[in-house]
Amino acid sequence: MYKRILIPTDGSAPSETAVKAGLELAKSLGAEATLLYVVEPVVPRILIGPETIPYYPDLTRDLEVAGKQALERAEGFAQYLGVPARAELKQGSAAQVIVEEAAAHDLVVMGTHGRSGLDRLLLGSVTQKVLQRSSKPVLVVRHPGEGA
Repeated sequence: MYKRILIPTDGSAPSETAVKAGLELAKSLGAEATLLYVVEPVVPRILIGPETIPYYPDLTRDLEVAGKQALERAEGFAQYLGVPARAELKQGSAAQVIVEEAAAHDLVVMGTHGRSGLDRLLLGSVTQKVLQRSSKPVLVVRHPGEGA
């Protein structure tokens, strides 16, 4: 049923919990996994002032390094489990890229931070946006201890 599983990660603890669950599911189903990290554009999100513009390339580079590290951890776990997996680092709006990538997969496995109230309003929820927009099934994995 599920032969191609998309597993986005942002490197956070809830996301890493979902990576492990997604890869374990892939192993049990004999599925292949795509591990995805999306680097969101810096400029629209952080517009502090013109004096910060010279730091945008450094910040983008740091975000890419963090993405590569998260993907390396996920790939290591996939290798440990013997799950065929490929890693992709993409640029763009996380929810939009995930939904676009989901089109080529049978299932999306994502973590949630379990935010609510003002935190959710201010920080948004990539998982919630994917749930609303994806035509593919989405398995949401909650990190132990997150949320109420």
